[in-house]
Amino acid sequence: MNGVSGVSRETSRLTVRIGGRIRALRLARNMSLNNLAAAAGVSAGIVSQIERERANPSLNTIEKICVALGVLPDAVLGTEVTDAEPAFVCRSASRRRILVGKAPIVKEMISPPGSEGLRMMIISLPPRSENLDVIVGPGQKAGLVLEGQIRITLGDRKAILHPGDSFQFPSAQPHSLHNDTDTASKVMWIIAETPVSGTF
Repeated sequence: MNGVSGVSRETSRLTVRIGGRIRALRLARNMSLNNLAAAAGVSAGIVSQIERERANPSLNTIEKICVALGVLPDAVLGTEVTDAEPAFVCRSASRRRILVGKAPIVKEMISPPGSEGLRMMIISLPPRSENLDVIVGPGQKAGLVLEGQIRITLGDRKAILHPGDSFQFPSAQPHSLHNDTDTASKVMWIIAETPVSGTF
């Protein structure tokens, strides 16, 4: 799946300020577009389109850009925090959304701003869609099916899951998420950037 996809009026509304934050972080580090693109391993044209809010960056692309900038993804994806709002809260009206692919798949970030090591999102998959925009690396991934039916592939294995079913696996393993049905599905998705240990 490409790092960016075509943009519509709705897409512009959902991705507002992502490009501006990336540009501000780049300028604060005295980096040119070409330097940032080279460090992130993406094209300068893609970075330019993202900064001008003319493209829809995938989470994978955002991760690469944030690594190149030396910041956590929440520096780009995080919601605005007010003095009156507890730092451990993410209000439903403040969730940042990202569109991925042509369908498009909607990813709602539900982790509180500034969260480190653990990220949560709700992924909404339209009928006959798939989420190939995944990050493979150290840590764990887990989730819970909220609506509809999904298929998870993990290496050469697959599982069909229904509402109430859950899953967890090492995120270093190749994986993808699919909706093979004619109805929409929704999944709560959790990413632990370091292996989960200890007791609760």
